[in-house]
Amino acid sequence: MTTNNAQHGVLLIGRSQLVLDDAVAGLRDLGYHAEGTNDFTDITRRFDAKELDVVVFGGAVPPDRKAELREEIGAINPQVIFVQGLAGIPGLIVNQVESAFAADHQDPTRAPTFTPDDRSIRLVLTAPADVKVTAWWQTSFVPPDPKSDSLLLLDDQLASGDHTIRVSDHVPPRAAFVTVTIDAAIYAFSIATEQ
Repeated sequence: MTTNNAQHGVLLIGRSQLVLDDAVAGLRDLGYHAEGTNDFTDITRRFDAKELDVVVFGGAVPPDRKAELREEIGAINPQVIFVQGLAGIPGLIVNQVESAFAADHQDPTRAPTFTPDDRSIRLVLTAPADVKVTAWWQTSFVPPDPKSDSLLLLDDQLASGDHTIRVSDHVPPRAAFVTVTIDAAIYAFSIATEQ
């Protein structure tokens, strides 16, 4: 556990209480001060916006309510980082929160990319780096509690240069995502090739 994480306040706003509980538990295990709610009303009354560093919106938060919350929370705490959750997958949400805190380590010009033709992740390293690649996907879409799974594709130190990490056939082409950690930088994106 990193003691610095305890200073970071995180609020997850989504529909599935099960997903929220699992993601909050994962964040707390890492030392974050995390809370979650599936009630989209009175957020600034129930949670101290001044103590929030990151707010994650689930896909079930209506766009107009999301805009209102950005305005309400942002008026109290202009430094807060807003994150659009990619899916109701607890581990993916945890990685997206970590990514928000590691944004200054990311290099948009060298961000990993997904090549759908051969279902692979491509990355270019300018120096040797510790790289971890995890695939995440939904296995059940029954509201309000989707189920999910994950697969570690790579966890190794890689030399500088071009690298290709193949996505296993075990990972479905639908509702699939990946997180790529390169030293302190974390990138999260969709690898779905089917709707």
